[in-house]
Amino acid sequence: MDYATYQASSCDIIELQSKFNAETVNEVRGHFDHLIKECAGDVLVDMSSVNELDSSGIGALVFLYKRLKTESRNLGLLGVNGKPDELLTMLRINQTIKQYESIEEYLSKK
Repeated sequence: MDYATYQASSCDIIELQSKFNAETVNEVRGHFDHLIKECAGDVLVDMSSVNELDSSGIGALVFLYKRLKTESRNLGLLGVNGKPDELLTMLRINQTIKQYESIEEYLSKK
């Protein structure tokens, strides 16, 4: 899976591409561990390019959310749309993990 990471003021951002499912989640899991252990701020997952999400991807997001919460850090999702947005809404995960349209929206609500 292709992904990119970068920093913006008080958070680290991981940008996912195309699919976040059983095929690709293991490739990103190691980087999630790095974000938990080595970085200090909040974490944003940019999902604006993700068009396929399954239970494995959701499980990885929930795992990341729980690990960050134990350290009083936050997880946010950027640009969720289409089927992934429908799935997160149906499962009510969008009520626990905040979603933002852009990094600017996240920074303005901080």
